[in-house]
Amino acid sequence: MSPRSEHHSDPDDPYGLDRILFPRSRWLTPDRGSRPRNAFNQLVAVAAVLGIGAGGWGLWLEAQEYQDRQASRERIAEACAGLVDPDRVLGLNGGTARARAGSGADDSFTLGSLPGAGGCTIYRVGRPGTSYGHFGLTVYTNPSDKYANLVGDEDPFDDRDEKRVDDVTRVADESPDYPLSLSQEDDGRLGSYNQDSATAKVTCKTGKTGVTSVNAMAAADYDDVSFQDRWTLIQVAVDAAYKAAKHVHCTPEGKDPASFARLYVPDAKLVKATSADGTCGWYAGFLNREGAGRLPDRALTAPIGAHSAAESCLLAASPGQVKRVWPELPRDDDERLSYVLSVSPWWLETRSFIGDEAHEVVAEYFGGDQIPLRPGTAGSRAGVWWAASTCAGRPALHTLSVPYSYEDVIKPRLRSLFKAYVDDIAARRHCTNIKFPAASTFTAN
Repeated sequence: MSPRSEHHSDPDDPYGLDRILFPRSRWLTPDRGSRPRNAFNQLVAVAAVLGIGAGGWGLWLEAQEYQDRQASRERIAEACAGLVDPDRVLGLNGGTARARAGSGADDSFTLGSLPGAGGCTIYRVGRPGTSYGHFGLTVYTNPSDKYANLVGDEDPFDDRDEKRVDDVTRVADESPDYPLSLSQEDDGRLGSYNQDSATAKVTCKTGKTGVTSVNAMAAADYDDVSFQDRWTLIQVAVDAAYKAAKHVHCTPEGKDPASFARLYVPDAKLVKATSADGTCGWYAGFLNREGAGRLPDRALTAPIGAHSAAESCLLAASPGQVKRVWPELPRDDDERLSYVLSVSPWWLETRSFIGDEAHEVVAEYFGGDQIPLRPGTAGSRAGVWWAASTCAGRPALHTLSVPYSYEDVIKPRLRSLFKAYVDDIAARRHCTNIKFPAASTFTAN
């Protein structure tokens, strides 16, 4: 007899449910005649129900993410005046579906601000009530009343951290600008990029509004920017520059590029000066000819852009160089030596600006004073020397910045050092009509 049939006589349990040894729900699975098979069927049924629930939850999450992404796209497009691809911005730093614009006055702009300047700031949204730095765009036209190329007494090693506590000048705060190229020759005519940003420059062949160039800088507002993100920033900057140029009726000298030649990995680590190349190659030659003495023994170099609007060479003294030179100086102060090694390092920097960027150079001194440096002039002011020239028909300014704490240490060699730099870039960039600071500016107290 079957287990169920022997219990049919019980009027209180006509189906024998009280006596079934493996309890289960009759409404989910039929009796298969054995405990293992009944248990398996029940698990399959439960899994199916859970799967349906999970599938519905997954569809809801997917729909929610789609809505968040759509809303974020609209926020980015509105804040950045429609100049950037929102999906590229959302894809930075591993990607996000939720972003918002900043709430400050400078966190969004419209095309109505051009010619002139504008910018947007986009934050990555996390848990409710939290947001993180993500992306920023700055657009400006030349001539500019808002943005300038600053030279002067700004310490390039100002961001102290534990990794550099014993060797401040080993790594600079920022990598130098690398030329953004359309060919294998690293021409730089399209702009530049560094470790966390890219700047595209559209030079105007003709323009109805007096604009000589349109510039767009796309920046990542987070650490450890990947190679792919750097590529995205370049694409965003180039697209924004050409779209803005069209708005201000700037006819570009060149076509909007479809691709770029190659990219380097920007590096902020200084190298041995005698082996420097690129934008600091002139200094290695100078040391080999005239010796180091008290001059820097480290250099931060970048590839040379044959048509770059700007280039720089940062030089600095290592702790070993400072300690070697110190006994030669007319002072015997261990506390002062410690200050140089840890707080006020010895460095100097050469920079050149060519084309319309030469009209946007400002020397900034300690205390915030700013003095415009004009093309066609030469001189010296509070630790900044500048020379002028004309490079391939374009105005140019060449500068040398030295902090006050180092100036009196190497002042007798500054004139020959600066001249070596100007002569080198003049030869490379076909510069004529060179106007150099008077010799007295290098000796005056």
